[in-house]
Amino acid sequence: MVQRVTVRERIDPAITASLFANYRSSADAVMELVDNAIDSRIKGRQLEVLLQVHPSYFVIETRSGEGMGPAELEGNYLRWGGSPKRGRKLLGQYGQGGKAAIGHLGTSFTVEASRPGDGNAWRFADPDYRDRSKLKTYDLKIVSKRVSADQGYVRIRIDGFDKRLDPRRLGARLGDTYRPLILRAELKMSVNGARVEPPSINFQEERRFAVHAAGTTLKGWYGIAEPEGRGVDYVPGLRCYKHGRLIMGGEFFGHPNAVQVSGMARLVGEIDLAPVPLTMNKSDFARDGVEWIAVERRMHALLAPIAKRLAADQLAPPPASAIKTAEQVRRLLSQVLKLAEREEVFPGVAAARSQVAERQRVNGSDAVRRESVNAPIRLPAENESSRRGFGQVIVRPLDPSIRSQTVIEHDVTTVVINSRHPLFLKRGGDMWYQLETAAREVFKSMEGASASDYERRVNEVILLAFELLARRRNARSRKTTAQLPLISC
Repeated sequence: MVQRVTVRERIDPAITASLFANYRSSADAVMELVDNAIDSRIKGRQLEVLLQVHPSYFVIETRSGEGMGPAELEGNYLRWGGSPKRGRKLLGQYGQGGKAAIGHLGTSFTVEASRPGDGNAWRFADPDYRDRSKLKTYDLKIVSKRVSADQGYVRIRIDGFDKRLDPRRLGARLGDTYRPLILRAELKMSVNGARVEPPSINFQEERRFAVHAAGTTLKGWYGIAEPEGRGVDYVPGLRCYKHGRLIMGGEFFGHPNAVQVSGMARLVGEIDLAPVPLTMNKSDFARDGVEWIAVERRMHALLAPIAKRLAADQLAPPPASAIKTAEQVRRLLSQVLKLAEREEVFPGVAAARSQVAERQRVNGSDAVRRESVNAPIRLPAENESSRRGFGQVIVRPLDPSIRSQTVIEHDVTTVVINSRHPLFLKRGGDMWYQLETAAREVFKSMEGASASDYERRVNEVILLAFELLARRRNARSRKTTAQLPLISC
């Protein structure tokens, strides 16, 4: 007789503390709390989100949403990893973002909430939230409701606030991130009493569309940006949203981007990709899923006419001397990075091939080839590893606001130096300008480096390059001197 043995999964509450650090910045953590507020919207009502940013505390209050009562606080809010939003058309899916955001921003919190129609509110607090030695238990207290009885609301105050957060910059980012919702008056926001306004997008042409893909209708617009109306933070390509929340910008859906084709710097637009799942930190869409593949294929076809038109709007190529100098810079940078024992920061052939290759393995190459879009140039993926070899440095005309950009071109890490940047034109694209630009581009993507580390390493490359070239000149000088014929008197 076989004895039956049962084993069970367990969770260490300390693992929740690791989620507190899962944010690149304090603004990202605030966005997670705002996303939760967005998900509480009631159809036909304008949601109001008020934020207070002070040196020692942070407050976010959501009014006219669904709110929460005791059942929702225990069953939804305080339940790690068990979100009732999963499968619904909402931003939150994993049941951890808002709770982790609070722990990222401060050491303690107070939550106060009430549902529409309730006469009172419920409050609970944690004076030491970052102590994750055990899962927490809270006692709810009945308190007076801060808004009218027909309104739902949630107020979260975070104390022990130990992050840097600039209210002005936060307001600008909020306006940029939730631009469609604010424009449609579905959302009203303020930071320290100042109303959050959406940024304007200036364009010469606008074409609205509604196309079918991924089992639903995708709506948006695309057009040509106004040359004089582009600020320093302008990013060409389509801005991609999910339920009115900006996920990423600069998308070309498989067409050459502004680094490869200068005319594409004028493409601008917006689209909401509601059916496409997000990555866990909401930094991108899940690009290996069937939803993204279907959307990319449909949008590639839609944008083909304007992409062809903009591709014809090419600028004059850079001077041949600058192109030759770029190859010299590539060789010099390779040698300098070897001397500095930093060859890994500028690799050559990318080991992480396009996701198309993986789909070919899983689904069969013929089927994937029909539904994939050929994209010869792409931005490097996050934490992308690389094979042996050394990257390339090239010169191309780009938008004047761009000094340089790193891309993966034909599976090779490539630094593109802009021949239209004012400093390039001033210096004539000489070797030292190109070397400094390439070094800055190489080190700016280095993880975990502070601003001082970044400047020190760029400076190290320049000084080593000076030293290397000086040694070569001295060696050539000695060789020439040794070969001089004797002159008899």
